[in-house]
Amino acid sequence: MIGDVQNIEKKRIIIQNRIDKSKSNKERNKLGQFATPNNLAIEILEQTKQYLSVEKSISFLDPAIGSGSFFSAFQQVFSDFEFNKLLGYEIDNQFAEVASSLWKNNGLEVINVDFTKINPSDITPVDLLVCNPPYVRHHHLTEEDKQRLVNYTKSKYGLSVSKLAGLYCHFLFKAHDFVVNNGVSVWLIPNEFLDVNYGRTIKEYLLQNVQLLRIHRFNPDNLKFSDALVSSVVVWFKKCSSSNDSEIAFTSGDNIKNPDKVNLIDKKLLDSRNKWSDIFKNGVSEKDTVTNNPHVKDLFLIKRGIASGNNSFFILSEQNVNTLDLPKAFFKPILPSPKYIDNIIIESDSDGQPDIPMKNYLLSCKKNMDEIKKESVSLYNYLKSGENEGVQNGYICKNRTPWYSQEKRESPLFICNYIGRENGTKAFRFLLNKSDAIVTNSFLGLYPKPLFFKLQKVNPDLSIDILKMLNSIPSQELAKKGRVYGGGMYKLEPKELENVEIKLPAYFNNYFKPTIQLTLFEPKENYAIQQ
Repeated sequence: MIGDVQNIEKKRIIIQNRIDKSKSNKERNKLGQFATPNNLAIEILEQTKQYLSVEKSISFLDPAIGSGSFFSAFQQVFSDFEFNKLLGYEIDNQFAEVASSLWKNNGLEVINVDFTKINPSDITPVDLLVCNPPYVRHHHLTEEDKQRLVNYTKSKYGLSVSKLAGLYCHFLFKAHDFVVNNGVSVWLIPNEFLDVNYGRTIKEYLLQNVQLLRIHRFNPDNLKFSDALVSSVVVWFKKCSSSNDSEIAFTSGDNIKNPDKVNLIDKKLLDSRNKWSDIFKNGVSEKDTVTNNPHVKDLFLIKRGIASGNNSFFILSEQNVNTLDLPKAFFKPILPSPKYIDNIIIESDSDGQPDIPMKNYLLSCKKNMDEIKKESVSLYNYLKSGENEGVQNGYICKNRTPWYSQEKRESPLFICNYIGRENGTKAFRFLLNKSDAIVTNSFLGLYPKPLFFKLQKVNPDLSIDILKMLNSIPSQELAKKGRVYGGGMYKLEPKELENVEIKLPAYFNNYFKPTIQLTLFEPKENYAIQQ
């Protein structure tokens, strides 16, 4: 039978590649379709064998079967078993037909349906469930589907799932009743759940509702999916009562069978509120301890830069503004992408414009179209061209009135790139912004709080010292607070940067009294820069 499977597998790979090439990256991202490489599927299932209680016969389910990579691997790895129920669900009609035609003679039943809408009582639970669920981000889910899925998990487990959770999270919760008691589930999912806020519910489920066995994290620098910027983990767990006396294996490396590092963690030490990514490096989960040391949040309020709704339409170069004869009264200076800024200090000219080679401007206007037509025909025509292109129908634009207005935002004194890679340079770089320019959401903006101004009275050159201090924060500290994605890409959210400890210049030791400061300077909604 193995020879037959291997021949079918060759056909499957050809068909899979053909379908992938027929779809745009945008289509595949929206559907979350990234097939599991068959050699990886085999490696995962070989390690799964040790966790199963069955000996002679086995039943199988893949809730997102695709073209059948995991089923192919299952037949090869479990060739010495008798097969009972073999089932796959697939929402994509094209892939469902492919999987059915390829594998029906091998006993696989493929059902073309949305797995999240299946009633588990309609099928007999299986011994082994294995899945690479669709990586569909929350903004591709309808509000109705989000609410349905959130309600299901709440009623089933009493767990509150954030509406920011991706579809893969809901797949995992839905699958629970499709597995027999003591059956094994294996999930190949993005490693982001280890650290992000919405991942807390998954960690609660793994600690409370099943017996978590092992989590293997692949090297973030080496993508297991060449067509997706997602770093992955494999999660194994058994459907049985959770025991606090167990040890959970946290392994890492590119080889599941022979990992680079193995940390056996007492389950009692795990907390769903903490980030779990640090466990793979240090063997202990990161604890959110309270210290008397200053943190970034003591000096700054941190906000993501502005989301324009369509950068190619709303952000124009100085040349384009002049060529189109657009009124500058409706444009605000905005900094370009971090890669176009060489110096860590952005100087300002006499008009507050950033003194950099690439000058960009953000269009924002709150007047209605009739008023604009009277004041500037050129701006009216430009906005009309945007309507013809459908810019007003974008997610952000359609929720604004008028659609071409922008959120009011002050220029931040310090900025930091939101995403970065360590390619011989630090992943995150802090810049001092002396201009009136605001920033896009590729930056984090740091807005001074009262303590900053208090210290500034002691030293008028405080900004330069703070800039040096921020850039001296070790990369590993920032990375530990943030999260890592495929290809060694690091991301840092505002709340994560806020909690990074800092070392103020020594001459401020007498001015920073944490027990007083923490009560006097609570976070506020916003602070304009005080020049």
